[in-house]
Amino acid sequence: MPWQQLTIATSKEFAPHVETLIENLGSLSVTMTDGADQPIYEPPLETTPLWQQVLVTGLFEEQHDLSQVEQYFNQHLNSANDWQITIEQLEDQVWERVWLENFHPIKFGENFWVCSTEHETPDANATILRLDPGLAFGTGTHPTTALCLEWLANNSLDDCKIIDFGCGSGILAIAALLLGAKHAIGIDIDPQALTATNNNATQNNVLDKIQVYDEKHYPRDAKTIVIANILAEPLITLADEISSLVQTNGHLLLSGILSEQADQVMQAYQPRFVFDSPVIKDGWACLHATKLG
Repeated sequence: MPWQQLTIATSKEFAPHVETLIENLGSLSVTMTDGADQPIYEPPLETTPLWQQVLVTGLFEEQHDLSQVEQYFNQHLNSANDWQITIEQLEDQVWERVWLENFHPIKFGENFWVCSTEHETPDANATILRLDPGLAFGTGTHPTTALCLEWLANNSLDDCKIIDFGCGSGILAIAALLLGAKHAIGIDIDPQALTATNNNATQNNVLDKIQVYDEKHYPRDAKTIVIANILAEPLITLADEISSLVQTNGHLLLSGILSEQADQVMQAYQPRFVFDSPVIKDGWACLHATKLG
């Protein structure tokens, strides 16, 4: 079934009011997105800041009458306010299929690939991680995940035990297992992430080598490699906890960090670790360190 999409471009001051107006029109859903390519990378905890310019979008059924909608907004929004309206028709699609068609295999290291289940294996001798869009974040396309996958693909993981702290889709833990790690633990605060990790582990035939836990109930014994691809603020806040999970001479891999935040994150883990130089990709940093005895 086709849909109607109504979008109001406005400022952050008026966006909440516009959201209410669209809801009152009978929209099926309302979303807010960045209207001027000004991303907010890491807002303070328990806050939901808006961009300076906001696109407020409502989705309506095809038969919903929007013929008087411009008059409706003229009546409820001050004419001095800076806002613009757009209405477009959306053809019904299987959105997962659209994503899959545009998600091409990605290579890391010499011959490790992340592919959807819809794509042919790029190399018969390649190590393949199969991943489709699902419940949790992490497909390898974002620089933070890609940097971690690149490190994993270029280092020996034979017989290592891994902790993926903030596992999301489980992509990093599963990649480590496919690349030779002996066992992995995935930890996340989101129950959907734990479900997604188990599902993806099953699809990649490594479910017997991975265990998933929420943030309160995971085992505290130290492992060979700890990966934490989250954000700078929780990495700093949880530095003691994460550090304790790395065994002596073990490896720590931190990502989800803007390049300008790298020094601050490293300081939170010193002097317990010796850091390599940050690896930067598209403004994001990945930090590797070895734990001192």
